[in-house]
Amino acid sequence: MDKIKVLKNYINTKNIDFMQEISPKELLVSQKVRDACIKNKCGQYNNNFMCPPYVGEIEDFLKKLEGYTKGFLIFVKDKIDDPSDLNQFYKSATILHEIMLDIEKKGKELGFHKAFALIGGNCRLCDVCNAKLGKDNCINPKMARPSLEAVGIDVIHTCSQKGITIEFRKDEVIWVGLLLV
Repeated sequence: MDKIKVLKNYINTKNIDFMQEISPKELLVSQKVRDACIKNKCGQYNNNFMCPPYVGEIEDFLKKLEGYTKGFLIFVKDKIDDPSDLNQFYKSATILHEIMLDIEKKGKELGFHKAFALIGGNCRLCDVCNAKLGKDNCINPKMARPSLEAVGIDVIHTCSQKGITIEFRKDEVIWVGLLLV
């Protein structure tokens, strides 16, 4: 059986809401997205090893993309009962992170040795990232992953190009991950 088909079947066994194949060339990478990071709208700039400036420049990511031929956008949705409880919004981001690590591992097992996962939202493996504490190293380098936005991917416009609408709602959250192979 084709390795891509095996990987797609495996991804579909995970607790996801939707998967969309995408060519790495279809990813919209934008300095505007990185500029939003630099403005520190989420508070993670320079405070999280999986966020800018630690993840390198957009040009670094574009160069890395050249080594990939296929991607899979992975969507996880969750209902929000209490919009004032931020933990409800981030619970499914943590679930997506675990799923992305699992499918990245499966990709490597299938022979996609450069398989690389990007998560939705900033890395939350640690209560407080060592970057924020002024330390030199991530304590979870094998599990920590940057978000699509951290490397400059315009998630909303990339998804829109594929016919997928992402809405920001108070009663539902959608997290988007990406597996590159």
